[in-house]
Amino acid sequence: MTILGAVVVLFHPTAEQVARAVELRRHCDDLVVVDNTPQPDNRLGILFEEHNITLISEKNKNGIAGAHNRGLTIQFERGADAVSLIDQDSVMPADYFPVMREICTALASQPFMAGPRIFEEVAQEYLPVLESNGISLRQVEIDENAVTQRCAFLIASGCMISREAFAKLGPLDEKLFIDHVDIEYCFRARTCDVPLYTTPALTLSHRLADLRRHKLGPFEMMTVNHPWYRRYYNARNAVQLLFRYGRRYPVVFMLNLLTLREIFCVALLEDAKLAKLTGILMGIVDGLSGRLGPLEHTRPRLVARFAHGAGSTTARAEAGP
Repeated sequence: MTILGAVVVLFHPTAEQVARAVELRRHCDDLVVVDNTPQPDNRLGILFEEHNITLISEKNKNGIAGAHNRGLTIQFERGADAVSLIDQDSVMPADYFPVMREICTALASQPFMAGPRIFEEVAQEYLPVLESNGISLRQVEIDENAVTQRCAFLIASGCMISREAFAKLGPLDEKLFIDHVDIEYCFRARTCDVPLYTTPALTLSHRLADLRRHKLGPFEMMTVNHPWYRRYYNARNAVQLLFRYGRRYPVVFMLNLLTLREIFCVALLEDAKLAKLTGILMGIVDGLSGRLGPLEHTRPRLVARFAHGAGSTTARAEAGP
Protein backbone atom coordinates (compact mmCIF):
# COMPACT_ATOMS: atom_id res chain seq x y z
CA MET A 1 0.00 0.00 0.00
CA THR A 2 1.23 3.48 -0.91
CA ILE A 3 2.09 5.60 2.13
CA LEU A 4 1.31 9.28 1.61
CA GLY A 5 2.64 11.83 4.09
CA ALA A 6 2.17 15.58 4.26
CA VAL A 7 4.15 18.55 5.51
CA VAL A 8 2.36 21.75 6.58
CA VAL A 9 4.40 24.89 7.23
CA LEU A 10 2.99 27.43 9.68
CA PHE A 11 3.95 31.06 10.26
CA HIS A 12 1.96 33.00 12.87
CA PRO A 13 -1.04 30.77 12.08
CA THR A 14 -4.62 31.76 12.79
CA ALA A 15 -6.97 29.48 14.70
CA GLU A 16 -8.61 28.56 11.40
CA GLN A 17 -5.28 27.56 9.85
CA VAL A 18 -4.41 25.41 12.88
CA ALA A 19 -7.81 23.73 12.69
CA ARG A 20 -7.25 23.09 8.99
CA ALA A 21 -3.98 21.31 9.79
CA VAL A 22 -5.69 19.16 12.41
CA GLU A 23 -8.42 18.21 9.93
CA LEU A 24 -5.81 17.31 7.33
CA ARG A 25 -4.48 14.56 9.61
CA ARG A 26 -7.64 12.54 8.94
CA HIS A 27 -6.85 12.31 5.24
CA CYS A 28 -3.13 11.46 5.04
CA ASP A 29 -1.12 8.58 6.48
CA ASP A 30 1.23 10.82 8.45
CA LEU A 31 1.47 14.57 9.08
CA VAL A 32 4.41 16.70 10.09
CA VAL A 33 3.77 20.35 10.93
CA VAL A 34 6.78 22.67 10.80
CA ASP A 35 6.22 25.89 12.70
CA ASN A 36 8.34 28.68 11.22
CA THR A 37 7.06 31.26 13.71
CA PRO A 38 10.13 32.87 15.38
CA GLN A 39 8.38 32.71 18.77
CA PRO A 40 6.12 29.65 18.54
CA ASP A 41 3.02 29.02 20.62
CA ASN A 42 3.78 26.15 23.01
CA ARG A 43 0.09 25.25 23.16
CA LEU A 44 0.31 23.93 19.60
CA GLY A 45 2.48 21.05 20.76
CA ILE A 46 -0.21 19.81 23.13
CA LEU A 47 -2.95 20.16 20.52
CA PHE A 48 -1.07 18.38 17.77
CA GLU A 49 0.09 15.59 20.05
CA GLU A 50 -3.54 14.83 20.84
CA HIS A 51 -4.15 14.30 17.12
CA ASN A 52 -1.00 12.26 16.42
CA ILE A 53 0.65 15.10 14.53
CA THR A 54 4.40 15.67 14.73
CA LEU A 55 5.28 19.30 15.44
CA ILE A 56 8.72 20.67 14.61
CA SER A 57 9.74 24.19 15.64
CA GLU A 58 12.10 25.62 13.01
CA LYS A 59 11.70 29.30 14.03
CA ASN A 60 12.36 30.28 10.40
CA LYS A 61 16.10 29.60 10.70
CA ASN A 62 16.36 28.50 7.08
CA GLY A 63 13.22 29.96 5.55
CA ILE A 64 10.59 28.02 3.65
CA ALA A 65 13.24 25.79 2.05
CA GLY A 66 14.56 24.68 5.44
CA ALA A 67 11.06 24.02 6.77
CA HIS A 68 10.18 21.87 3.77
CA ASN A 69 13.46 19.97 3.97
CA ARG A 70 12.97 19.20 7.64
CA GLY A 71 9.48 17.84 7.06
CA LEU A 72 10.38 15.89 3.93
CA THR A 73 13.37 14.26 5.57
CA ILE A 74 11.31 13.11 8.57
CA GLN A 75 8.54 11.73 6.38
CA PHE A 76 10.83 9.76 4.08
CA GLU A 77 12.79 8.41 7.05
CA ARG A 78 9.47 7.09 8.38
CA GLY A 79 8.84 5.23 5.15
CA ALA A 80 6.57 7.54 3.14
CA ASP A 81 6.40 6.75 -0.59
CA ALA A 82 5.48 10.33 -1.42
CA VAL A 83 5.01 13.56 0.54
CA SER A 84 2.82 16.58 -0.13
CA LEU A 85 3.90 20.11 0.75
CA ILE A 86 1.00 22.23 1.99
CA ASP A 87 0.91 25.92 2.84
CA GLN A 88 -1.18 27.14 5.76
CA ASP A 89 -3.28 29.30 3.41
CA SER A 90 -4.19 26.46 1.07
CA VAL A 91 -7.61 24.81 1.10
CA MET A 92 -7.06 21.23 0.01
CA PRO A 93 -9.69 19.56 -2.21
CA ALA A 94 -11.56 16.72 -0.48
CA ASP A 95 -10.33 14.11 -2.97
CA TYR A 96 -6.69 15.28 -2.99
CA PHE A 97 -5.14 12.27 -1.27
CA PRO A 98 -7.24 9.59 -3.03
CA VAL A 99 -6.30 11.06 -6.42
CA MET A 100 -2.64 11.40 -5.48
CA ARG A 101 -2.62 7.82 -4.20
CA GLU A 102 -3.87 6.63 -7.60
CA ILE A 103 -1.10 8.57 -9.32
CA CYS A 104 1.53 7.06 -7.02
CA THR A 105 0.21 3.59 -7.73
CA ALA A 106 0.24 4.20 -11.49
CA LEU A 107 3.77 5.60 -11.53
CA ALA A 108 5.04 2.92 -9.12
CA SER A 109 8.68 3.57 -8.16
CA GLN A 110 9.39 6.26 -10.77
CA PRO A 111 10.71 9.66 -9.68
CA PHE A 112 8.06 12.35 -10.21
CA MET A 113 6.37 15.43 -8.81
CA ALA A 114 2.66 16.18 -9.15
CA GLY A 115 0.34 18.97 -8.11
CA PRO A 116 -3.21 20.25 -8.56
CA ARG A 117 -4.39 23.19 -10.60
CA ILE A 118 -4.21 26.40 -8.55
CA PHE A 119 -7.19 28.71 -8.16
CA GLU A 120 -6.09 32.14 -6.91
CA GLU A 121 -8.64 33.32 -4.35
CA VAL A 122 -8.17 37.07 -4.76
CA ALA A 123 -7.92 37.16 -8.54
CA GLN A 124 -10.68 34.54 -8.76
CA GLU A 125 -9.01 32.72 -11.63
CA TYR A 126 -6.88 29.69 -12.35
CA LEU A 127 -3.16 30.14 -12.67
CA PRO A 128 -2.02 29.07 -16.13
CA VAL A 129 -0.45 25.63 -16.37
CA LEU A 130 2.76 26.08 -18.33
CA GLU A 131 5.01 23.86 -20.39
CA SER A 132 8.38 24.89 -21.77
CA ASN A 133 11.00 23.76 -24.24
CA GLY A 134 13.58 25.69 -22.23
CA ILE A 135 13.43 28.70 -24.55
CA SER A 136 9.77 29.69 -24.57
CA LEU A 137 6.59 29.06 -22.61
CA ARG A 138 3.25 27.77 -23.75
CA GLN A 139 0.02 27.35 -21.83
CA VAL A 140 -1.14 23.76 -21.47
CA GLU A 141 -4.63 23.10 -22.74
CA ILE A 142 -6.26 21.32 -19.83
CA ASP A 143 -7.89 17.96 -20.58
CA GLU A 144 -10.49 17.48 -17.86
CA ASN A 145 -10.54 13.73 -18.51
CA ALA A 146 -6.80 13.24 -18.11
CA VAL A 147 -5.45 11.88 -14.83
CA THR A 148 -2.17 13.75 -15.30
CA GLN A 149 -0.64 16.14 -17.82
CA ARG A 150 3.01 17.06 -18.15
CA CYS A 151 3.97 20.58 -17.13
CA ALA A 152 7.12 22.59 -16.48
CA PHE A 153 6.35 24.24 -13.14
CA LEU A 154 4.52 23.51 -9.90
CA ILE A 155 4.16 25.79 -6.91
CA ALA A 156 5.22 24.26 -3.61
CA SER A 157 1.79 24.14 -1.98
CA GLY A 158 -0.06 21.02 -3.04
CA CYS A 159 3.02 19.57 -4.71
CA MET A 160 3.60 15.88 -4.05
CA ILE A 161 7.21 14.68 -4.26
CA SER A 162 7.93 10.98 -4.64
CA ARG A 163 10.62 9.28 -2.58
CA GLU A 164 12.61 8.56 -5.73
CA ALA A 165 12.41 12.20 -6.85
CA PHE A 166 13.68 13.50 -3.51
CA ALA A 167 16.52 10.96 -3.54
CA LYS A 168 17.49 12.08 -7.05
CA LEU A 169 17.07 15.84 -6.61
CA GLY A 170 18.18 16.27 -3.02
CA PRO A 171 16.87 18.92 -0.60
CA LEU A 172 15.50 22.30 -1.60
CA ASP A 173 18.07 25.10 -1.70
CA GLU A 174 18.10 26.73 1.74
CA LYS A 175 20.48 29.46 0.55
CA LEU A 176 17.58 30.91 -1.43
CA PHE A 177 15.60 31.02 1.85
CA ILE A 178 12.26 31.97 0.28
CA ASP A 179 10.86 33.01 -3.13
CA HIS A 180 11.61 30.99 -6.26
CA VAL A 181 12.65 28.02 -4.10
CA ASP A 182 9.99 25.89 -5.80
CA ILE A 183 10.88 27.23 -9.24
CA GLU A 184 14.53 26.33 -8.71
CA TYR A 185 13.45 22.81 -7.76
CA CYS A 186 11.40 22.55 -10.96
CA PHE A 187 14.39 23.58 -13.08
CA ARG A 188 16.51 21.08 -11.17
CA ALA A 189 13.93 18.39 -11.87
CA ARG A 190 14.05 19.19 -15.57
CA THR A 191 17.83 18.97 -15.55
CA CYS A 192 17.64 15.56 -13.83
CA ASP A 193 14.81 14.23 -16.06
CA VAL A 194 12.28 14.08 -13.23
CA PRO A 195 8.84 14.66 -14.79
CA LEU A 196 6.31 17.13 -13.38
CA TYR A 197 2.57 16.58 -13.69
CA THR A 198 -0.54 18.64 -13.12
CA THR A 199 -3.73 16.84 -12.12
CA PRO A 200 -6.76 18.34 -13.92
CA ALA A 201 -9.20 16.65 -11.54
CA LEU A 202 -7.84 18.56 -8.53
CA THR A 203 -8.20 22.27 -7.77
CA LEU A 204 -6.39 23.85 -4.84
CA SER A 205 -7.71 27.18 -3.61
CA HIS A 206 -4.74 29.31 -2.62
CA ARG A 207 -3.79 32.93 -1.95
CA LEU A 208 -0.45 33.78 -3.52
CA ALA A 209 -0.04 37.32 -2.23
CA ASP A 210 -1.87 40.47 -1.13
CA LEU A 211 -3.18 41.01 -4.63
CA ARG A 212 -4.88 44.32 -5.41
CA ARG A 213 -6.43 45.62 -8.61
CA HIS A 214 -5.65 49.09 -9.94
CA LYS A 215 -7.25 51.04 -12.77
CA LEU A 216 -4.93 53.05 -15.02
CA GLY A 217 -7.27 54.69 -17.48
CA PRO A 218 -8.60 51.89 -19.69
CA PHE A 219 -6.06 49.44 -18.26
CA GLU A 220 -6.17 47.28 -15.15
CA MET A 221 -3.08 46.13 -13.26
CA MET A 222 -2.60 43.71 -10.39
CA THR A 223 0.00 44.38 -7.69
CA VAL A 224 1.29 41.80 -5.20
CA ASN A 225 2.14 44.26 -2.37
CA HIS A 226 4.86 42.13 -0.83
CA PRO A 227 6.92 43.88 1.88
CA TRP A 228 10.42 45.14 1.14
CA TYR A 229 12.24 42.01 2.30
CA ARG A 230 10.22 39.79 -0.02
CA ARG A 231 11.15 42.12 -2.86
CA TYR A 232 14.78 41.55 -1.93
CA TYR A 233 14.50 37.75 -2.05
CA ASN A 234 12.46 37.80 -5.26
CA ALA A 235 14.95 39.97 -7.12
CA ARG A 236 18.05 38.25 -5.74
CA ASN A 237 16.90 34.72 -6.41
CA ALA A 238 15.67 35.54 -9.92
CA VAL A 239 19.18 36.73 -10.81
CA GLN A 240 20.71 33.67 -9.15
CA LEU A 241 18.51 31.28 -11.14
CA LEU A 242 19.52 33.07 -14.33
CA PHE A 243 23.17 32.34 -13.54
CA ARG A 244 22.43 28.72 -12.73
CA TYR A 245 20.07 27.78 -15.53
CA GLY A 246 20.05 30.61 -18.08
CA ARG A 247 22.52 29.08 -20.51
CA ARG A 248 20.65 25.79 -20.68
CA TYR A 249 17.13 27.18 -20.21
CA PRO A 250 16.94 30.81 -21.42
CA VAL A 251 13.28 30.94 -20.38
CA VAL A 252 14.45 31.58 -16.80
CA PHE A 253 15.12 35.17 -17.89
CA MET A 254 11.35 35.69 -17.60
CA LEU A 255 11.75 35.83 -13.81
CA ASN A 256 13.98 38.87 -14.20
CA LEU A 257 11.45 40.53 -16.50
CA LEU A 258 8.96 40.11 -13.66
CA THR A 259 11.42 41.96 -11.42
CA LEU A 260 11.34 44.88 -13.86
CA ARG A 261 7.56 44.80 -13.77
CA GLU A 262 7.66 44.90 -9.96
CA ILE A 263 9.88 47.99 -10.06
CA PHE A 264 7.27 49.70 -12.23
CA CYS A 265 4.36 48.61 -10.00
CA VAL A 266 6.09 49.71 -6.79
CA ALA A 267 7.11 53.08 -8.21
CA LEU A 268 3.66 53.78 -9.58
CA LEU A 269 1.10 52.01 -7.42
CA GLU A 270 2.41 50.69 -4.09
CA ASP A 271 3.30 52.23 -0.76
CA ALA A 272 6.67 52.08 1.09
CA LYS A 273 8.38 52.81 -2.22
CA LEU A 274 11.83 53.62 -0.82
CA ALA A 275 12.07 50.43 1.24
CA LYS A 276 10.75 48.19 -1.55
CA LEU A 277 12.87 49.69 -4.32
CA THR A 278 15.94 49.55 -2.08
CA GLY A 279 15.18 45.89 -1.37
CA ILE A 280 14.93 45.14 -5.10
CA LEU A 281 18.18 46.97 -5.87
CA MET A 282 20.11 45.23 -3.10
CA GLY A 283 18.60 41.92 -4.17
CA ILE A 284 19.87 42.39 -7.72
CA VAL A 285 23.33 43.31 -6.43
CA ASP A 286 23.48 40.27 -4.15
CA GLY A 287 22.15 37.99 -6.87
CA LEU A 288 24.94 39.14 -9.18
CA SER A 289 27.59 38.66 -6.51
CA GLY A 290 26.21 35.34 -5.25
CA ARG A 291 25.58 36.62 -1.73
CA LEU A 292 22.87 34.23 -0.52
CA GLY A 293 21.22 33.17 2.71
CA PRO A 294 18.89 34.97 5.14
CA LEU A 295 18.67 38.73 4.89
CA GLU A 296 20.03 39.23 8.40
CA HIS A 297 23.33 37.74 7.24
CA THR A 298 23.55 39.32 3.80
CA ARG A 299 22.27 42.82 4.59
CA PRO A 300 22.20 43.44 8.38
CA ARG A 301 22.35 47.21 7.95
CA LEU A 302 19.37 47.11 5.63
CA VAL A 303 17.46 45.06 8.19
CA ALA A 304 18.28 47.59 10.90
CA ARG A 305 17.23 50.44 8.67
CA PHE A 306 13.83 49.05 7.72
CA ALA A 307 13.11 46.80 10.69
CA HIS A 308 10.33 49.10 11.91
CA GLY A 309 7.78 50.38 9.48
CA ALA A 310 7.99 49.88 5.70
CA GLY A 311 5.14 47.45 5.96
CA SER A 312 6.87 44.81 8.07
CA THR A 313 7.56 43.83 11.65
CA THR A 314 10.39 41.45 10.90
CA ALA A 315 13.04 41.03 8.26
CA ARG A 316 12.63 37.28 8.16
CA ALA A 317 10.48 36.18 5.29
CA GLU A 318 7.18 34.58 6.09
CA ALA A 319 6.56 30.94 5.43
CA GLY A 320 4.24 31.49 2.48
CA PRO A 321 5.22 31.22 -1.13
